[in-house]
Amino acid sequence: MPAVILSVGDSVRRVVDGLLRGACWGKFLCSRCLVKLTRDHLDRRHPTREVTLAIADIFQAPGRMTHLARSTCVACAESTMPCLGVPVA
Repeated sequence: MPAVILSVGDSVRRVVDGLLRGACWGKFLCSRCLVKLTRDHLDRRHPTREVTLAIADIFQAPGRMTHLARSTCVACAESTMPCLGVPVA
């Protein structure tokens, strides 16, 4: 079977989805905190700029995640800003 090569965007989306459905389930995070957490879970061959752009793309098309235009990030507790998360059902 041939190896599957994921783009940076695919890799970042998998990590963000895994974080929001795992350790951060039910919490909403801003893009800056998601970049930091995602970088911690990816190998260093993905530049921060590419990770940042991929997360911006996720905010535009969140798929199975929930985008809140105004929420407080639980990681940095900054004032209200756009956040992503997976709410507890």
